Amino acid sequence: MAVTIEPFGTLKDGRTAHLFTITTSGGSRAVLTDFGAAVVSVLVPDGRGRLGDVALGFDRLSLYEQDLGNFGAVCGRFANRLSRASLPLDRRVYPLTRNDGPNTLHGGAVGFHHRLWDAEPVGADAVRFTLFSPDGEEGFPGELTVSVTYTLSAQNVLSLDYEAAAGEKNTVANLTNHSYWNLDGDTFGSVLDHSVRIHASRFTPTDEHNVPDGRLLPVKGVFDLRAYRTLREGVMSRDGQIVKAGGYDHNFVLDAYDGKSLIKAADLKGALSGRRMEVWTTLPGVQLYTGNHFSGLEGKGGMRYNKAAGVALETQFFPDAPHHPAWPQPKVAAGETQRSRTEFRFFTE
Repeated sequence: MAVTIEPFGTLKDGRTAHLFTITTSGGSRAVLTDFGAAVVSVLVPDGRGRLGDVALGFDRLSLYEQDLGNFGAVCGRFANRLSRASLPLDRRVYPLTRNDGPNTLHGGAVGFHHRLWDAEPVGADAVRFTLFSPDGEEGFPGELTVSVTYTLSAQNVLSLDYEAAAGEKNTVANLTNHSYWNLDGDTFGSVLDHSVRIHASRFTPTDEHNVPDGRLLPVKGVFDLRAYRTLREGVMSRDGQIVKAGGYDHNFVLDAYDGKSLIKAADLKGALSGRRMEVWTTLPGVQLYTGNHFSGLEGKGGMRYNKAAGVALETQFFPDAPHHPAWPQPKVAAGETQRSRTEFRFFTE
């Protein structure tokens, strides 16, 4: 096991971003960057033992700076959407930056995914990224110091340990990783024939602005992913909201969530590679997103990413949770630290 560091490029403001590569004894690799604390590549074996990259991303730092879709990044201070660009907290409503129609998306105009984080290797198999967010940034109250530690084990488990420490004021933290996965390899072109299973019997339907409307509905039709279903069945279906969204972009309510245990959120199987991935988390929800906005993005190696080139499985507190007090809440009290863990476990069949 080893961690190596190399320059990735120069940001517009003149600072240098770096690549951090964790390599296991079996040859698997995770390549990370301190810009956005993002996953750039994850190379794991297929069913024949051949290494392949299963994470979508870019070869050039400048493409990450363009904010083309949060590829691989850690999103915050509040991942996903807050309706009406507002945060209700402690009997006060804080106005936030609008950057998604009437909403705040992934923390605002300059979310955590668009920041250069401090970074340091932790032993031979991990890298810790740390970021300070001042009081009032993008409208959010209170100082917040966040960290995410990526660990790649010899068993091909990529673990993400998050910490969010509040300063002298109460605040919120909803951190997620926004990697897009293609288990047949990032050059394959589509995940429509991947099979997905999500361990949720309810989901949060959305309004015309893609914000939860407050209901927790039983899954049915293309939203019933308790047994394996190909993504093509949902994305190409004529059933319900899938037509409006052009693909999946929905939060699922995890059945086994208890606020402390690491639970299985989802399973994903490649169509051809023999790879499969399990997603485990301590968080209450997972967002299934099928890259609906991709249209010829220039990916690694000159690959063009079009719609459904990859699928995101974003563990999280529910979108817009502060506006729905009965849901699990992302509040971090002054002087307290919120902790969570997500694991992406890779296997072959």
